[in-house]
Amino acid sequence: MGTGMVDGVMARPIRIFVVVILLLVFLAVVVLLLARWLVDTEWVGDQMEGRIVEALDMEFEMGGAPVVGLLRGASISLSEPELRREGQLLARAETLRVTVDAAGLLTGDLRPTEVHVERPELVVERLDHGEFSVHLPRAERESLDELALRRLRLIDARLSYRDRVSDLEWLLEDCELDLRDLRHDGGEPAEALATFAADGDLHCERVGEERFTVAALSAGVRADAGRLELEPMEATLLEGELTGSLTVNPASTPPEYRLAADVSQFDLAAFTTLLAPDSATSGKLDLEVALDARGDTWDGIRSSAAGSISLGSGQLQLEGYDLDDELDDYSDTQRFNLVDVGAVFLAGPVGLVASRGYAFSGMLEGSEGSTTVEQMVSQWQVENGVAQAVDVAFRTPENRLALSGALDFNEYRFDDLKVAVVDSDGCPIVEQAINGPFHDPEVDQPHFLVTVAGPLLDLLERGVEVITDEDCETFYSGSISHP
Repeated sequence: MGTGMVDGVMARPIRIFVVVILLLVFLAVVVLLLARWLVDTEWVGDQMEGRIVEALDMEFEMGGAPVVGLLRGASISLSEPELRREGQLLARAETLRVTVDAAGLLTGDLRPTEVHVERPELVVERLDHGEFSVHLPRAERESLDELALRRLRLIDARLSYRDRVSDLEWLLEDCELDLRDLRHDGGEPAEALATFAADGDLHCERVGEERFTVAALSAGVRADAGRLELEPMEATLLEGELTGSLTVNPASTPPEYRLAADVSQFDLAAFTTLLAPDSATSGKLDLEVALDARGDTWDGIRSSAAGSISLGSGQLQLEGYDLDDELDDYSDTQRFNLVDVGAVFLAGPVGLVASRGYAFSGMLEGSEGSTTVEQMVSQWQVENGVAQAVDVAFRTPENRLALSGALDFNEYRFDDLKVAVVDSDGCPIVEQAINGPFHDPEVDQPHFLVTVAGPLLDLLERGVEVITDEDCETFYSGSISHP
């Protein structure tokens, strides 16, 4: 057999394959054109708008006519869709693409199989009466159809939250949410919510407000029987590693929340800079948070919060301020503001919120000397939205300072908060109180509980009872030992 004949035999299947491919491409183009000709895009748009309004109980607008596609499966794409309630913008996106069964485009049964949203923006506000601008559909609505969605994906999402009461604003930016196998059994909204299930992943590059930022947040997402879990949850906070979980049960009455989180080895300098930009500190701290809450509104969630918050550290360094030198003599101490020392405590687990309106910065913005904190502990018990100091103190080479009282997050106020210098028996020698609203508290002058001549250090070491023959009411009996 000649070479030309062999080449001809081998080339024939290739030519047939090329012809088949060309025919398939041609057929696909014809089908695409035919489908677009047969599909009433105006009717499709009306159907999608009706389904979205029914499902979300909101007003829906789109920037143009729907575009029908077949290349990546039958789909309907909308440009610049917007959701509103009573005219107020709640959400918008660059594009919304919904995949459907191909036959549904012709039969009118537009059951979505996947939903992809690019660059969505969601705006949530806590209104003056405590409710949120975005909430679940009304209970008196008609029953919902059962849901079976293969995938829901939000790409480059942005969520902004604003509390009108406290004027607090939070942003979630550069987020991606990918949920799979979303389903519920339908029925009344509460019944559908109680059977909702899904699995997926969440990632946000930035979560935070003006001063406080969580970076590179990622979490596994699991919903089962209406309960939503973000676990494991990982992020970077104040240059430390955040791990934990968040559980939300919106199907309960009222909804339930549970947060369990640890921040390992976060940087003191990164934190104190939030309170005093010119501060110079160093050291690492560990934070543990375990909180439960229930409520339909933010007021309800805050007032029901219960659990514990704990902060601990080894050695810390504060530059520009010599605390031991300031406390060394009564004459100096009389010009000394113990509440500024309390900034070290309040700059812990709960202080950032409490100090939004009050500048605890005197101890952090000095210009001479340095202070070594050998050990620090800040443990708080939270009940009904009030954080009570349990064991809050730190020790320098010569002194021990402690804090008592509470932070009331229901009324946003200091509740009989006191900072004291204590002796070897935990008796207070000098203390200072702060009461009133976080943004405008009443700060008392330092109050000396004993009157004695001589260095304060001698009194601290020997004790109030030994030198004055007076009984004292123990101010501190926690885990930080005397120097």
